[in-house]
Amino acid sequence: MSDFVNYLQHRVEDTKRKVKEAIERLNQAIAEREMLVADLAGYERALEAEMRSQGINVLPQPVQMPLNGTSNGTEHGETNKAEFVRQFVRAHADAGVTPNDIFKGFQDAGIPIKKPYVYSLVQRLQNQKPPSIRSRRRKWYPIPESEQSVDGTAEKTLP
Repeated sequence: MSDFVNYLQHRVEDTKRKVKEAIERLNQAIAEREMLVADLAGYERALEAEMRSQGINVLPQPVQMPLNGTSNGTEHGETNKAEFVRQFVRAHADAGVTPNDIFKGFQDAGIPIKKPYVYSLVQRLQNQKPPSIRSRRRKWYPIPESEQSVDGTAEKTLP
């Protein structure tokens, strides 16, 4: 019987290690995506400016940012950091995340940020209309679009 318990303990530890590696790969992919989206926006603006200077009439194209929330005119860095938090919370929807987890996610992704700013980002995402995250038992969870009402408030559901 103890051999089976030891076997299961080994499998649990092995699976935890694999989950941690998968989360690290996901965070790296999210950070790379954010960098590419920012590069794309810059190149598109440079192309439009060059075409205008050469007399080519172009209509400004909106920057395509997949899975991006509404932008309220903030700097690119803030928008990317808010989107990073939004994606990070979605990636950890089952277990939820603490602000410390988010801070470690930024560190792992190589994105420089001060810890107090994490709290600002979390508060902004919770207070936006419609909110994209909510707090439960000192952890943050994403709010599925199906639970958001038309007026921009999240419907209350019990866990």
